[in-house]
Amino acid sequence: MASLKKALLPTQTTFLISKRFRGKINIQKPRKPHFERQLLIDLSKPFYGPPKHTIPDITLCDRGEKRFAKEIDNPFERILANECLNWFNTSKMVIFLHVNSISMEDKFPVFAALTKNNMHLRCYGKKIVSMATTGTRYEAVNHLFTSHQNILFGQPENIAKMFKIMKKAPQLVIMAGIIQDRLMSKNELVEYSQMQNIDTARSQLCAVLDSAGSHLVRQLQQGQQTLVAHLDKHVELQNTPASEPKDSAQKEPESST
Repeated sequence: MASLKKALLPTQTTFLISKRFRGKINIQKPRKPHFERQLLIDLSKPFYGPPKHTIPDITLCDRGEKRFAKEIDNPFERILANECLNWFNTSKMVIFLHVNSISMEDKFPVFAALTKNNMHLRCYGKKIVSMATTGTRYEAVNHLFTSHQNILFGQPENIAKMFKIMKKAPQLVIMAGIIQDRLMSKNELVEYSQMQNIDTARSQLCAVLDSAGSHLVRQLQQGQQTLVAHLDKHVELQNTPASEPKDSAQKEPESST
């Protein structure tokens, strides 16, 4: 045992043990703090007003101060509103998106693909859009906004590419859009994206008009052609000699023998 004590380091006991209180803490009647601490406690003490159900209604009435509060003019908001209105005026395709929870790692490839195809994704708040569209032909889109929302600006010929890119990010939900000053739902946008090119539609229209014109010309010329054919046949019958049928009748038995 003595050898074991020599091998292990003995623990050193302190001669003085500090204590915060020499005796027990009196919880029922604690000691009053000194002046500076009491001053700090009084300054940091929270103040709670009386409950609203105990206050009369006349006291709760704010006389319309909150309703008629004066709004502060923010120059930066006016700059953003002018930029938003400029996007509306210069873009023939405007798509309104509802954004669910999405990280920037998932959103950045979609943003890059849209920008590469000449489509621009912007985020504006309800107040900015209201300032930009109030008094214009786009004022009806204010009902689509509740908070910050993404808007896609581009040209109608890129709508098919837009739907292909949006499939990569299901968090971006298409709500509605404006195509050439016409407000469309999502189903109408899908039908518009499936339509053929304008040049193909024009060629088909020209073919239909050409076929209708040629058919009308044939109908107008049919009576004249029939009359000419009958007249030619009548002239041919008149110019044929009367003895020719008899000769032909005599030649038939010889050929038969």
